[in-house]
Amino acid sequence: MRIIPVKVPEGANPLDYLTDKIRSEGLVGGFILGIGAFKKAKIGIYKDGTYDVLEVSGKDDYMLEVTSLLGNYMKVGNNISIHLHVNLTRSHNEAYGGHLVEAEVGALLEVALIEVGDLSKVFTHRVK
Repeated sequence: MRIIPVKVPEGANPLDYLTDKIRSEGLVGGFILGIGAFKKAKIGIYKDGTYDVLEVSGKDDYMLEVTSLLGNYMKVGNNISIHLHVNLTRSHNEAYGGHLVEAEVGALLEVALIEVGDLSKVFTHRVK
């Protein structure tokens, strides 16, 4: 098992950035943990075979706090498949959660990539 700390910079799309990092490190499968902040995000809730997507942005000088970013990644052929869920808070008493579809990092996003090996035999529904 390898653990790779990653600082995703302000303005980056975390899915693209992490895909590039996973590829450059030669990783094949593992788990993702993270905390930080987003300027804006699109999150999806699974419904009838698709995602109902909600766009959320910071408000009143508040960023979206990433209180939990959890998921996994695996190499599928020449592609990297990332599946992330996120919990976000905005201002006080506003929380959002779901599948991370897209985002723009705010101040930063601190991530741990935990390499465990080939997950394609376990998560066969994502291998096509």
